[in-house]
Amino acid sequence: MSELPPPPSLGPPHSYFHAVWLAAREDEPVEWYDELDVDRYSIRCVRKYRDGRLEAHSYQSENWRDVMPEGPFPPPQDIDRNPEFSARDISKIAFEIAWRQANRSSTEPKSNGG
Repeated sequence: MSELPPPPSLGPPHSYFHAVWLAAREDEPVEWYDELDVDRYSIRCVRKYRDGRLEAHSYQSENWRDVMPEGPFPPPQDIDRNPEFSARDISKIAFEIAWRQANRSSTEPKSNGG
């Protein structure tokens, strides 16, 4: 059985990105927050769903092959040409806030309703 390749070799954080997928289905993320290297490959990402659920992912995630973007992100102005999306660069602080919220929400106990 052959071994799968390791995570890609990424550079240090270079920019931060936020996109909204206006046509996302209920089970797909509607907001994307990404920390990008100079080649616009995602280093860490946060996905927000319509129900408010947040998920944080990185190449440290056990299932990184399933959750990390496969290629580089185009510049926001290219993404904005598609009417299903709205994209912009964001600050490191804005990304870190989303990252902390996603990591906090993943460790909070789930309520049983009520």
